[in-house]
Amino acid sequence: MKQVFVIPILILTVYLLTNLIVPIASKGETVFIVDAILWATIIPLTFFIAKLSQTNILKTDKTLIQIAAIIATFQVFLAVFMAFFMGFGKNANVWTPTALTIYFPYLLMPFLAIEISRAYLAQTISRHKPTLTLLLISIFYTLIIPTIPNYLGLTTPLAITEFLIRTLIPTLAISLLATYFAYLGTFPTNLIYMAIPTFFTWFSPILPNIQWQTQSILTVIAASIGFILLDQTVKPLPTPRERIRRTLKKQKSQLPYWTAIALIGLIAVWSSSGLLGFTPSIIASGSMTPAMNPGDIAIIINAPPATIKIGDIIQYRTTDAPTIHRVIDKYESGGTLWFITQGDANNAPDNPVNARNIMGKVVFIIPQLGWVSIAIKDFAANTYAFFTTTLPQTLTNIGSLIITNGIFITSALAFTAYSYLLLTYHDYKKKGGKT
Repeated sequence: MKQVFVIPILILTVYLLTNLIVPIASKGETVFIVDAILWATIIPLTFFIAKLSQTNILKTDKTLIQIAAIIATFQVFLAVFMAFFMGFGKNANVWTPTALTIYFPYLLMPFLAIEISRAYLAQTISRHKPTLTLLLISIFYTLIIPTIPNYLGLTTPLAITEFLIRTLIPTLAISLLATYFAYLGTFPTNLIYMAIPTFFTWFSPILPNIQWQTQSILTVIAASIGFILLDQTVKPLPTPRERIRRTLKKQKSQLPYWTAIALIGLIAVWSSSGLLGFTPSIIASGSMTPAMNPGDIAIIINAPPATIKIGDIIQYRTTDAPTIHRVIDKYESGGTLWFITQGDANNAPDNPVNARNIMGKVVFIIPQLGWVSIAIKDFAANTYAFFTTTLPQTLTNIGSLIITNGIFITSALAFTAYSYLLLTYHDYKKKGGKT
């Protein structure tokens, strides 16, 4: 049992070395290489100690793996869903052959070391008082995610508050669920749960560009839903004997359906950014009726301005928002190509459009499907307004009312509680003192 504590001591040692010593002793790309090597040493050592203690951290549980994959995919889906309203951005990681050789091991080795050691600790030292032990394991792995410079930067109350909300609490929520997965299903389960959002962040060329406050809330919500789903599927925190012979609810696997939903969502995100060669655009006005009606989705492809003909429907930038109208004329002036556009339902043409402002040409129309997105956006906007404006104002008004009438409200509550206790006492007496 004593060798168990070698793992957290080794992890803490590597954490301190990679934060304090390696950046000073190494320079340039050597920092990434040394960091990867140091973290990699934890992996075989963990397997060796697991073998000595006869702990199998590689056994698989297909049901739990499927649940982990569903929860992880849902976590990514929440961020992508919010990004439809807040926007997407390009990934800062550019995976050249050199980056894959040097930078990828720098990211992968600490990730694997943490998840493998997490599984071993969760399986070994959580046999007694599992709730407390799993909490301590989760806190340990949460605290080693931020770097030491991050901690040194917490010099003001505002910085500490932002750190708690932006980093510590969401990381702890994810760590708790990952540790719980490691406890119930060993290393493959917590690996799947952590790998899906992590690899999405590393390799997806387009990422959600949402505010950190929103991201923190979504992370905690996803983790909370994950705990609820686990609670409905497997008995929480079983004893070691129960873990050996636990029974999971028999249910048809929904992993293929969630995978299909994830792929559809991924295609939707990539297409909205133009990565797939086309961009969907929802028609919001009736200026192009009857060719296009509000709620239709126009599929737009990139088209060189020289190939655009009179009669084509194009999308172009304006000072307000992109506009989709039909080309009724074009001409060249000063070496620049200009287009005259007009909505089919409009009585007058638009201002001339410079070829540089053309975003693409409409090649296909999907009738009325855009109303789904419009309804979702309206619902999200109304929900956001409720939580950011209506609800805070209501709570403020209630708070002011309570403060103003505190004595009367307290007296009323006390009287109500007293009356309830008195009625309960009389009812008890009538039944002859029997409960």
